[in-house]
Amino acid sequence: MKKALIVIGIFLLMAFAIVFVVIGTKKSPSEIKIGWIGPLSGDVAFYGQAIKNATDLAVDEINNAGGIDGRKIKILYEDAQMDPKAGVAALTKLANIEKVPIVIQAAGSSVMLAEAPIAEKNKVVLISPTASNDKIKYAGDYIFRNWPSDSYQGEVIADFAANTLRKKEAYILFINNDYGFGLKDVFSKQFTGLGGMIVGSDSYDEGATDFRSQLSKVKVSAKGIVFLASHYREAGLLLKQAKELGMKVQLIASDGCFAPEFIELSHGAAEGTIVANMRWHPESKDPIVSSFVAKYRNRFGKDPEVYAASSYDLIKIITIAIERGGITSDGIKNALYGIKDFPGVTGSTSFDNYGEVRKDYEMFIIKDSKYIFYTGQ
Repeated sequence: MKKALIVIGIFLLMAFAIVFVVIGTKKSPSEIKIGWIGPLSGDVAFYGQAIKNATDLAVDEINNAGGIDGRKIKILYEDAQMDPKAGVAALTKLANIEKVPIVIQAAGSSVMLAEAPIAEKNKVVLISPTASNDKIKYAGDYIFRNWPSDSYQGEVIADFAANTLRKKEAYILFINNDYGFGLKDVFSKQFTGLGGMIVGSDSYDEGATDFRSQLSKVKVSAKGIVFLASHYREAGLLLKQAKELGMKVQLIASDGCFAPEFIELSHGAAEGTIVANMRWHPESKDPIVSSFVAKYRNRFGKDPEVYAASSYDLIKIITIAIERGGITSDGIKNALYGIKDFPGVTGSTSFDNYGEVRKDYEMFIIKDSKYIFYTGQ
């Protein structure tokens, strides 16, 4: 009888322990871990910091509202600068050690393309708010982005140069990476298809500071433009040196130059430059945009860039995917493919069968050191 009571007591203690664990789990649910890889140091840290700011803002909003089914989001940040090898190492760590179901590749088409095979092998969703190279479209079933491809942007810029500005010649200066090459190739094909002529092209490396050699080769008549497929840092310094050399030509720059730092680094030389970007502006009267801008300004003391806006949208999109599909990679992946017409600060987002989006582009011109919508000159 005594032994029976002891056995019963042990079972009761085990039962209480199990109940305690279950109740404790319900009161303190585990966090949902999301990986993040981007440049938080180095020459292009501006992009990574802007994206991180918006990511933190969106995550805090979601967590303060109760998280996802009571579970808080936790972002695991990895600084890979803009180095493909560092990106691969970071993704391997996040997939194999942290066991995250989804990783945000903050910036860098070259980095994302290097990471894609690792993501596919480990069946981890890899998604970017800014990567634009065309090859990403075919990088795998787990690969997504909520930023349009270079093909679309390159076509828009070429159409604008040929049909709106009515230019017949173009010289291309491009950064030596997947972003620059992709835009150069698409622009060249579209511009020549519209009757234009590519009179020359030259490249420069990421982190370059002296562009006089490239600028000395630029020869464009009054009928031509210079298309600058670049990140803002190199482009700003390039324009400053072009002004010092007395170069006067109409420049059209890609969306990598839509940043205040581009204007600052040019020391006034960017005035009159036309820059392509998604149809988004921090001074928009759209309630969704103005609300985001006000919150960003209040927290960080400055206007958000388009990269921040796209990143803010991305966190909200990922949240919807997790709510619909659960926290497994396959569940998130399948839910992402099903997202249509998400109303974000960068417009409506729908993913196609390749995990791609298509969004409207707009042309801006720099006047009085500000980006304003281009309405003609």
